[in-house]
Amino acid sequence: MVKPDEYGAGDLMHARSPTNYPRGKERTRGVLAAIRQHLKKANYHNFHDLLHAFQHYDKNGSGKVDINELREVCVQFNLPVDAVLLEQLMDYCDVDRDGYINYIEFSNFLNWKDKMPTGQPEVIQSHPGTPKLVKEKDLVAKSPTSRESTPRRIQKQIDAAMVDHRTSASLINATVGGISTKDYRTYGVPTIRTDKAAPRIRRVCDRTNYGDESDAFGLVNPSIFSTRGLSEKDFLRARPKEEIRQVFTNIGVHMTLGDFDKIYDQAASFDPRGQVSIELFRSVLDQNEAGRIIVE
Repeated sequence: MVKPDEYGAGDLMHARSPTNYPRGKERTRGVLAAIRQHLKKANYHNFHDLLHAFQHYDKNGSGKVDINELREVCVQFNLPVDAVLLEQLMDYCDVDRDGYINYIEFSNFLNWKDKMPTGQPEVIQSHPGTPKLVKEKDLVAKSPTSRESTPRRIQKQIDAAMVDHRTSASLINATVGGISTKDYRTYGVPTIRTDKAAPRIRRVCDRTNYGDESDAFGLVNPSIFSTRGLSEKDFLRARPKEEIRQVFTNIGVHMTLGDFDKIYDQAASFDPRGQVSIELFRSVLDQNEAGRIIVE
């Protein structure tokens, strides 16, 4: 077997360095996601806003959360985390790589579904002797017509490596009350088409995609039937009674002639024209759960 590459298409698109390849780190990423989820829920249920939650984490009032303060909060929330996972969680949340979690990083990575208010006043006033948790440029309006502010989104380092990087959410209706995309022109062909019905007999020059052709996933990962040259039409096409019996006998399903006639008549009753296809016969066969049928 060919050994898979250490990187994928996403790593090439985001210009990740070899030390940031996520492949092979699925278990660690899953554990970190579970820890973050636990802390997010604890923040949402125990604090009114992000400011009070951050001040609870920041025991010494320095305006930043270090790894020891994060460990104390994890113990308080009944979340025992070993030193290695705690360092990995700190490294994930610490975007500016200063060894601490500031307010902006806290609001980006430990906020439950972005539902907690910031707790910051509309006009930020700094008092002498108190650290300034957030700057005015780090707060953006939730919507063009709203006076309520929210912390800005942090751009991860893997995305910062891309020139003029933009997320889809920042371009397509990213704000509440934005322009509706209902009347936008859509592109591409849906998997199931309801606007055009596929003709029973197609012309040779007819190149229209009626939704009955294979998609990209089917081309990359063909099924066992596709490798044999079979399509969905072959299973849904009506076939003679003897041909259906021969098909199921060849795949190892043996039954008496009486059982076959009984199941065939039951399948024919589901079709208005009394025609039976391979798929219809198979579904009726599964529904009957005939114990006398021996599948080799």
